[in-house]
Amino acid sequence: MEFSLVRAPIDQSTGKPFEKCDYALFPGLSLAKSEPELIVLLYDSILHQHADTAMFLYKARDGADPLLNRKWQQRLLTEWRKLGKPAVIIVSPEDMHFFRGCLGEIKTISLYDELLAHGISGGCSRELYRIAEPETYSFAKAVRELAESMGAVIYDPENSDISSDDAERIPYLTSSIDMRNELKSQGHDAVHILELIYGMGKSNEHLAHTHSEDHEHSHEAPKVRDVSMTEKQRAAQAALFDNAARNQNLIELEQTLLSLFWGESV
Repeated sequence: MEFSLVRAPIDQSTGKPFEKCDYALFPGLSLAKSEPELIVLLYDSILHQHADTAMFLYKARDGADPLLNRKWQQRLLTEWRKLGKPAVIIVSPEDMHFFRGCLGEIKTISLYDELLAHGISGGCSRELYRIAEPETYSFAKAVRELAESMGAVIYDPENSDISSDDAERIPYLTSSIDMRNELKSQGHDAVHILELIYGMGKSNEHLAHTHSEDHEHSHEAPKVRDVSMTEKQRAAQAALFDNAARNQNLIELEQTLLSLFWGESV
C-alpha cells in the first residue's frame, strides 16, 4: 500500500494554506501504522509552537535496493521543495540516519530536542523503564531527559537491588517505533517515548499510569509493576502485527488529520 499525506497547514490569518513552510513534521509511516493517535496529538502540539509546520507523512526508505531508494529520494525531495524547503522535524532515529546520510540538502531537527527546547512533556510518569536504544543513538540522551523530567526512573543494573527476574519485567523505552514493535513481538513490554508524553497507544493501554493530583516524586525507586492485559488489550496488541489493521490505521489517520486540521472529509 503506497501512501503519503503532504500538506501545508492553514494560515489562521488568511484561512488558506501557507504558501511556504518553515517547518515540516516527518512522523514516518511506521508510527502512523502502529499508533496513529500519537501523530494527531503530536501535530497539534507542534502547531502551537510553529503554526507553519506542514504535515509530511511520507515513506523515507523503500527497502534495501539502492536504485529504488534513489528514485524514492527524488520523489521525497520534490514534495519537500513544494513545501518551500522547510526544516524537517524527525521522529524516528532510523529516519534521521537516512535523512542525514542520503538527503543532506534537507535541514533536520530532532523532535525530542524540539520538545525539550519548548518545555513540552507529559504528566507524572513515576515508573521504572529501561532504555532500549544504545547511548550512541542520536535521540538517546533526549529520550532519557524527557522521561526523567516526567518522573520516570531509568533502571541501572549496576546500581539496583532488583532481581534479574524482576528486571526482565521492566518495560523498555525507546524513540524508535520499529524497535518498540520488535521488542513487543518478542514478548517484552516496550513503550515509545511519545506514549509517556501523550498517553499510551492502544497496544500499551495495560501500561497506562494513573496517579492522584497530590502525587509527589519520591526519592525511592518505584517498584516493578505486575501488569496483565485484558482480552481487548491482547486484541489491540495482536492488531499491531496485522497488515490489514495497520493499513486501516493509515486510512483512518488520513481522515482524522484532514478533518481536524483542514476541515475536509475523505
